[in-house]
Amino acid sequence: MDQVDNRPVAEKIVDQFKAALAATEVQAYVFSDFRHGIFNKETIPALTAALRPGSLRVADSQVASRWGNILEFEGFDLITPNEKEARFALGDQDSVLRPLALELYKRAGCKNLMLKMGERGLMTYRAPSHDVRAFFQIDAFADRIVDPVGAGDALLAYATVSLAATGNNVIASILAAMAAAVACEHDGNTPITPEQLLEKLAVIEKRLEYA
Repeated sequence: MDQVDNRPVAEKIVDQFKAALAATEVQAYVFSDFRHGIFNKETIPALTAALRPGSLRVADSQVASRWGNILEFEGFDLITPNEKEARFALGDQDSVLRPLALELYKRAGCKNLMLKMGERGLMTYRAPSHDVRAFFQIDAFADRIVDPVGAGDALLAYATVSLAATGNNVIASILAAMAAAVACEHDGNTPITPEQLLEKLAVIEKRLEYA
């Protein structure tokens, strides 16, 4: 049984987090915000300031039982909201997805935005412009949807690893979309292994060669 306490985390604990972040040498930091007391308007700037320079900064914020706001993670290298989270952050129920993503990208001041669109795939913005080269869209790779739970986690994980390893947002987006597809094709929220992703990649490559 889970017992959740949503009260803001104590200042002394925030100080412990800051010290741990500053002392840790990593290629990427991931702030995954479920809004259960750790992240808020006061703690996010303090924790962000403690991150070592040169490491990738990634953020994801949930809008479910709690109201997280992805715009509070300003200036990150990558944010990965879904459509609902983007609309909540901007207070925009009406715009179509392309201008919605562009406005979120500008407001967030991020380097890369991967907007998760469910069965419609993924839209990545990489420049604050209406130019066609400022964004690209990737279709969903899932052949059959069994259970979508965990798809966002898989996307976040592989987008982070790929971007940290290559610095290429196209490669990161493709691998992230494939990981999300693999997650959708299996029951339950379980980690997607590199072997599973390679199997998916082999299937896609075979189809392209056949075409």
